[in-house]
Amino acid sequence: MSDTRLVWAAVETAAPALDAVELTKTYGGSRGIADVSLRVEQGECFGFLGPNGAGKTTFIRLALGLLRPNQGSVSIMGTDLSENRLGALANVGYLPGELALYPTLTGVRTLDALARLHPRPPTLRDELLDLLDLERRDLGRRVREYSRGMKQKLGLIAALQHDPPVVVLDEPTGGLDPVMQARLLDYLAARSRAGRTIFFSSHVLSEVEQLCDRVAMVREGQLLLVRRVEDLPLGSLRMVRVMFSEPMPDDVYRSTNVSGLEVDGSTHRFTFTGNPAPVIAALANLPVIDLVIEPARLEDLFRNLYDPAVAEVPV
Repeated sequence: MSDTRLVWAAVETAAPALDAVELTKTYGGSRGIADVSLRVEQGECFGFLGPNGAGKTTFIRLALGLLRPNQGSVSIMGTDLSENRLGALANVGYLPGELALYPTLTGVRTLDALARLHPRPPTLRDELLDLLDLERRDLGRRVREYSRGMKQKLGLIAALQHDPPVVVLDEPTGGLDPVMQARLLDYLAARSRAGRTIFFSSHVLSEVEQLCDRVAMVREGQLLLVRRVEDLPLGSLRMVRVMFSEPMPDDVYRSTNVSGLEVDGSTHRFTFTGNPAPVIAALANLPVIDLVIEPARLEDLFRNLYDPAVAEVPV
């Protein structure tokens, strides 16, 4: 048995890091999430994907007991949230997507105040300050003087400083420059290899593709799929850009496996799966002046799955 299989065999015998069963939340007549069941194993780096309004933040708030579900249950590291919320959350570090800090507190007082709310000591604070280039002198300034990026760094340090077994990050790279984003992703990958669970909500799909073992996609409050990243059907999905010498109608691809067609003047963009012969045949007698066909990325797959013309993909 390979080392990877040994790790997963051990994980499967342990309590899951997060286990949500049939979570449902409605807001009056508005949609929240419906019957979402999701199991995240210990040591996984798990990506939670969806556009704004898909239900990502609602799920996270339910999973942390910040909202009460209409039905369903959640446990963290084997502890049921409804029976022992504080015991469950003792295992969690959390960065909300809409970070709100006390503007009159200094950075260091903010970190100290948040550290006192957690039973674990802030053993990683200095390491994180160095990682994110948040200087000690900046910690003496009031938070209201911080830039958005500095506030995000402070929130990340607060979430990670006590080395929690489960880290829940809602859009963690927002406000960070590309260098800091890369550093953070590398650090989270290292924490996952050290056995920590990273639950990572994002709409930046390239980050999730780089970092995560598995991904879940949500749409309109429902779970669309849960897959290991390497098992996503990226190999059969192709992105195509066709430039014509004159505008072409969008019905030239009849009887082909084209989806997600976008027409911009004389340029067409679309995806296709499987055999390319029907697409090439449809283009053969048209005034094509440029054609690019390339492998899809996770972001392309995501767009394809969200196309209303594309059939539902089973979870």
